[in-house]
Amino acid sequence: MQIKEFLNQVCEQIKYKPIRKEIAEELENHIKEAKENYILEGMNEMDAQCRAISQMGEAEAIGKKLNKIHKPKLDWKLLLIIIVVLGFSFLVTFTRANTHDLSRLGTNRITIIKFIVSSILGILLSIGVYYFDYRKLQKYANYFYCVATSVIIFTLLANTSVRGIPYLQIPIFNITIAPAIIAMPLYVIAFAGFLQNNRQSKIKISFTRKKYFDVNRLKIILLSVVSILLLKESIAITPAIILTIVYLVLGTIKLLEQQENRIKNITILWGIPIILLLIGTIIIFSASHGAFRINRIIGSFYPEIDPEGSGWQAMQQKQVIHSAKWIGSATNKSNALDIFEEGTNFAFISILAHYGWIISIGMVMAIVALNAKLILNAIKIKDMYGKMLIIGIATTFILQSMGNILMNLTLGIQADFNIPLISYGGSSLILNMVSLALTLSIYRRKNINTKQEIAQNESI
Repeated sequence: MQIKEFLNQVCEQIKYKPIRKEIAEELENHIKEAKENYILEGMNEMDAQCRAISQMGEAEAIGKKLNKIHKPKLDWKLLLIIIVVLGFSFLVTFTRANTHDLSRLGTNRITIIKFIVSSILGILLSIGVYYFDYRKLQKYANYFYCVATSVIIFTLLANTSVRGIPYLQIPIFNITIAPAIIAMPLYVIAFAGFLQNNRQSKIKISFTRKKYFDVNRLKIILLSVVSILLLKESIAITPAIILTIVYLVLGTIKLLEQQENRIKNITILWGIPIILLLIGTIIIFSASHGAFRINRIIGSFYPEIDPEGSGWQAMQQKQVIHSAKWIGSATNKSNALDIFEEGTNFAFISILAHYGWIISIGMVMAIVALNAKLILNAIKIKDMYGKMLIIGIATTFILQSMGNILMNLTLGIQADFNIPLISYGGSSLILNMVSLALTLSIYRRKNINTKQEIAQNESI
C-alpha cells in the first residue's frame, strides 16, 4: 500500500475536514521516520515502506479513533448558562422601558427594539466566531493592538463626549460607543498573542558575556503600559485597572511555564505595579480634590456619615435594599430609582426594586455560574493560547461582575462597573456575546491537538 493511499483511507473517516491536512502530515512524518529506521536495518525501500505502514495499524480503525478524538464539541452547559443570563438581560431592558405591558410600550419601545436588534446582530457575529479557528488570531496580535489603540486615539482627537466622557460616535447609525468597550477585548487578544509569540531576543548591554536584556519582554511591557495609560486618558479608570489585572494574571500564567526563577519573576511582576499603585494613590489623594475623593470612597461604604453629600447615592441604594421584598416590587423605590440609570451600572438594584430578592439572587447565581464555567473550561484547554484567551475574558467578566454587585449592595466603591451581558448597552452586549462565542470556539477545539494525540495513538 502506498503512503498516500493509506492517508486517504484514514482521513475519509475524519468528519472534521479542517484537521485532515494536519493529521495526514503528522502520520506521514511518523511513517517516513519508521521507514528510514527499517532501511538502516537493511531492508529495501519498498519493504521498509510496507512495514512502516503496517505497523501503524488498520487505516479505517485509526481514522475512526482520530475522528472521535478530534470531533468538535459544543459546550452545551455554557451555552445554556449564557441563554439564562441573556434572559435576565432582557428583563433589565424590559424594566428600563418603564412598563410591563408590551401593548403600551409607546415611545419606550425603542429600548426593546435596540435590545432585540443588538441581540440578533450579536448572535449572527457569534455564530461566525464560533466556527472560526481562533488559533489564526495569534499571528495578528499586532493588528489587534493597533486597532484598539487607534479607536482610543481617534476618540480623544475627535473630542466628542457624553456628559464629559469621551465617546466614539458613528454618525451613519447614530451610535455612541465608549472606546474602552471596543479596546479592552482587543487588548486582551493582543496581549495573549504577544505572550505566545514571544521569542527571547536578547541584546548585550555590557562587555561581559552574561548580561543580556530581553528586547521582546521590554516590548510587551511598554505596549501594556501604553494601553493602560490610553484607557485612563479616555476617563476609563475602572477599565484601565481591570485591564492591568488581566495583564498581570496572564503574565503570571506565562511565567508559571518557566522552570527557573518562577517565584522571583512573579513577585517582581506583581510587586512593581502594587508599589507604583501605592505611590500613585498617595499622590492623587495628596493633590487637589483629594479630600473629595476620600469622602466619596468613605461614602460608598458608610453613607450615613454624610447622607446629604458623598453618601447620598448609597443611601438611595440602601433605601431600595431595605424595602425590597422576597417577591414583587419594593415598597420604597420610586424616589430612589429616579437617580439611577437602571439598565447600566445599577441593573441589580433595578431588578431588586421591581422583582424582589429571589429574582435578584437568581441573577447573581447565573452570573457566578457563567464565570465559574469559564474558569473550568480554561483548565481543560490544552492549547496555551486558547487557555490565555479564556482566562483573559473570564478575569474581565469576574472583576466587572463582582465590582458591580458589591457596588450595588453598597459593599464596594462606586465606580464604572458593568455586569457583562446584563448591563444595558447595545455595543457592550454584542462584544460580550462575541467574547463568549470565542470561548465556545476554543472549547470546541479543546481536543484538537494533532501531534500529541497522534503520538499517543500511533500504536493503534
